[in-house]
Amino acid sequence: MKKIYILVLLIGTCCMQSCLNNEFLEKYPLDQQTEETAFFSYENFQTYAWNFYSYLEADAGPTSLDSGPVSTSIFDCYSDNGFYGSPNEENPWVWQTVTVPSTTDEWDVPYARIRAINIMLDHIDGSDLDEDEKKHWRSVGYFFKANEYYRLISFFGSAIWVENTLKDDDDDILYAKRMPRGELAQKVLDMLLYARDNIKAEGDGENTINRDVVLALISRFGLFEGTWEKYHSISEGTNYLQACFEASAELVMKHPTVHPNYDELFNSESLAGKDGILLYKNFLSDGKGHNMTRYVRTSSHYGEVCADAISAYLCQDGKPIYTSNLFGGDKNTGDADVYTEFRNRDYRLYFNVCPPYKVNSPSATNVDFSLVTDTENPVDREYIDLMDNLCTGTSSTKTLPMLQWAGQILREIPHFRENVYGMGQGFMTSYGGYYVWKYYNTTTPVNSAGSLNSTDFPLFRMGEVMVNYAEAAFELGKFSQQIADATINVLRDRAHVAHMNVAQIDANFDPKRDQTVDPVLWEIRRERRVELMFEGFRNDDLRRWKKGEYMNKQQLGVYLNKSDLEDERHRGDEANVANFKLQLDRVGDSGRIVFFSDPVAAGKGWLEHYYLHPLPSNELLLNKNLEQNPGYPTTNADK
Repeated sequence: MKKIYILVLLIGTCCMQSCLNNEFLEKYPLDQQTEETAFFSYENFQTYAWNFYSYLEADAGPTSLDSGPVSTSIFDCYSDNGFYGSPNEENPWVWQTVTVPSTTDEWDVPYARIRAINIMLDHIDGSDLDEDEKKHWRSVGYFFKANEYYRLISFFGSAIWVENTLKDDDDDILYAKRMPRGELAQKVLDMLLYARDNIKAEGDGENTINRDVVLALISRFGLFEGTWEKYHSISEGTNYLQACFEASAELVMKHPTVHPNYDELFNSESLAGKDGILLYKNFLSDGKGHNMTRYVRTSSHYGEVCADAISAYLCQDGKPIYTSNLFGGDKNTGDADVYTEFRNRDYRLYFNVCPPYKVNSPSATNVDFSLVTDTENPVDREYIDLMDNLCTGTSSTKTLPMLQWAGQILREIPHFRENVYGMGQGFMTSYGGYYVWKYYNTTTPVNSAGSLNSTDFPLFRMGEVMVNYAEAAFELGKFSQQIADATINVLRDRAHVAHMNVAQIDANFDPKRDQTVDPVLWEIRRERRVELMFEGFRNDDLRRWKKGEYMNKQQLGVYLNKSDLEDERHRGDEANVANFKLQLDRVGDSGRIVFFSDPVAAGKGWLEHYYLHPLPSNELLLNKNLEQNPGYPTTNADK
């Protein structure tokens, strides 16, 4: 199904005064659809509902790929995976700079969408549809309505329930209190269970909402709400975890495999027919696409990954860097030069974060590889060869060296924003030295015009369902080697990582584990972290596990020797360690790069009330029955 942009004009009641009897008679326009005439046939409902698909945003977080500017959530900037690498743009939650907004899309947009969905739901019973068709379209409406309330619950904890289309005099609803979280979450689950049982199994054709997609949303919401209620001591969350478990199990049974190339999930012109893709957003070029690919090939890419996230990727023997014999760095600290750090790791690392390399190239070479030569150090092309090998026989274009959006060849990674060593080439730079390139490719259209990138984006895929299934199973006491083989080990086969052997995971498996988390659960959560990295899940995950404190750390970049930058090319008057502008996390020539200072040392850190977002102050002024979430002022003036 191509992405369809349809504007449906619905409300257009026209009243005329009769010159014969001075009475008002209702007349409907003959040249356009109205709310009274739009909902009769199956095709009427189908046409109206196409616009709902635009509500499914191209990441799991609060902002989306297709609503600029490019979101910080999709790059996990406000989590323990990374940061927004721009001066004075520290994580507001960790640095306690969160303020109460006057308005926010996170509150306003879902209600505008719910109104549009309710208009359709309210007209189902009066239509010409047969009973099965009515159940199908009610299921479609419930799916989208449930997703909007899921977002409201995630951000704000609870919201006002709106059953039907609001009228101007519905003051009891317009100025209502929020429904308690437990009741609202149950309504969301009930809508999804109804949709599961009543939607047409195959939906309305390729890439439409069908039973599998409904199950995928049950899997996502059930895990979120179940673990939130458990770890925030609301309830055991069993009802939601069981719903997640059952929905995920059904999907894993039906879709036991995944597409063999991880990179192609995020950099394909078409995701149609790819194993494990349940629903995707089909972007078009000519201004109807997105800008992500161009963004990661410019100097404007500030979404950075930190060393802690790099350390989460296992070595290919299935062990953490702290215990694996394949890791060549310091097993106590995880320190290693960038070449050693990337060696023998989970393939997903190579597709998410650009591996290190260096070539000789003129500074303004535009896609003329005949001018590119190797350096004298063989290790500089180690990952050039690796990426050539990983991309051979696929449509993946993550070969090295990288190309800036207009085709200029990048000489090296790491490529720092702050240095005095004449690296030049002011594009595709980073403060920490790691460069996120998950959405990098050289096939999609990119130019200065903007939204031309036409690569599709997965909305629901089996990679997520599999890690949902594994986590829900553990939380319910049902995790086993059989479930590990059907989920985590399927993903590890694609990532070229040894299988998880549940019996071998003990308290010593990862010495850097959070000691309050069971060792097996820690590994399940690790798998989720690396499989879904830079897809917008991590902040939600930390909040539902009640682990906001994971962000209370100084996020670090690559490990290096300052003196290593003083090679022949950079030697000169400025080639002095004292001139090195990048800050390290320790005294001396060697260490990891620091960008922001340590929040805990500055007396800052995650606060308990940050698990929920503040309600916008304008809503509190308009509706006196709304109460601000605990810990926040009604307005910032009340601080």
